Order: sequence, then C-alpha cells, then structure tokens
Amino acid sequence: MKSKTLNLTLALSALALTAWAVAAPEKTHLARSVSTRKMADSVHAVIAADQRVYAETVARLAGAPGHAELLRDAGRSIQTHGAEFSYALRSLQPIAAHNGPQTEAEQTGLAFVAANPRDNYYTEEELGGRSYFTAIYAERATAAACVDCHNANPRSPRRDLKLGDVLGGIVVRVPLEF
Repeated sequence: MKSKTLNLTLALSALALTAWAVAAPEKTHLARSVSTRKMADSVHAVIAADQRVYAETVARLAGAPGHAELLRDAGRSIQTHGAEFSYALRSLQPIAAHNGPQTEAEQTGLAFVAANPRDNYYTEEELGGRSYFTAIYAERATAAACVDCHNANPRSPRRDLKLGDVLGGIVVRVPLEF
C-alpha cells in the first residue's frame, strides 16, 4: 500500500506541476535564485492541489486512505529520497499526539493560523544545528469526509467540527544553509 500511496502522490504532484506550467505567464525575467518563501509557498501550492484532486477523485474509492494519511506518508517518503525540504501535518488538537507541535515555531505558527486562517505564518528556526525557513499554512476541513472522520474518531479531541474549520496546519521547512 505504501508504494501505491507514493506512486499516487507522485502522479498527483506531476499533474499539479504540469497544470501550473501550462498556465504560467510568459517569462519576463530570468530568476537566478528562488526565495525560501517562494519555495515554501510553491511546495504548499502543490500539496493543496494534490489535496483538491484527491478529494474530488480518489477519496471516493472504497478503501482509499484519507488525504491526511497520504500527506503524512508522502512527507516521510520524500525524506527517504534525499529531499532537502520537508513538510508535515500538525495540529494543536491532534488525534495522535505525535501530530502535535514539535517545536516552539510550530506551536506559535499553529496558534497564529488557527486565529488567522487566511494568513500564513513565516519564521526562521534552528533545528539540529541547521537553520530553516519555516512556513505554516492553515489546514481546513474542506470535505464532509474530513469532518465526519474527525468527529467520529473516538480519539479526536473535538467532535463538533464543521466544514471550513481549521484542523491544524501544514508545516513546510526549507533549509537556509546547505
């Protein structure tokens, strides 16, 4: 199932990047570098596009994993393939404790996007002796399946979620040094 999940994630990512490339405007200048913020926003844009496509197509298939599970598996998988950036799904009220905030920046950022879901949270932090640009984006309940799953789970700290509620955040980290 893990290889099917990875293949599905890669296929959806390729689809999202292809759609972006086709819709991209005519080049007006040559970029010599990409800002860490632009990279984090781009990674999040691919994740968000994958989630939309998944919710609209794949999630309807019987036995398909939830998009949160897919996102976590894909985030772990990219690390085993040598990616320099990382992403994770975190929450101030996680169903599983290991999905709670792991750093002070995550704690602060998750609180910020919960209070301001239309705004992203950006900061820098040092982890393991390495500096990172960290971005946190609100993760909302965008489908009835999200709400139903969270509200029905006996380990869920909340049982009153509605469509559009903030469930947590997607944390994207880009290294500032290589």
